Amino acid sequence: MSVIMKDVTYFATITLAFLCGTRIAWACGRNCQFKVDPKTRKRLVIENLPAASIVYLFGFLIVYSFCISNFIAIVLFALFSATLLAAMVVSMAMPELKRRPDEKVANDGA
Repeated sequence: MSVIMKDVTYFATITLAFLCGTRIAWACGRNCQFKVDPKTRKRLVIENLPAASIVYLFGFLIVYSFCISNFIAIVLFALFSATLLAAMVVSMAMPELKRRPDEKVANDGA
């Protein structure tokens, strides 16, 4: 019974870490509007990206502890994975440049 409770706790912690980390990173990416000056966007990313990475780190530490037995490898893999995932989610959430309808490709029918 205790093994089942331990596994349920691990699963809930991993799920919560990934959901909260994604929410932090997604909000950071959505706040980076292109009409805002680059200094403000850079400040937003510098403030929020480490927070999302740390939250992701908890989830990845648990996931990699099931797969790998070396402590240093677990920490390094979790750190790199958390940083890359946070950066990827932030970049995916950034708004796209607006396309103007009057700009068309020169060779539409050709």
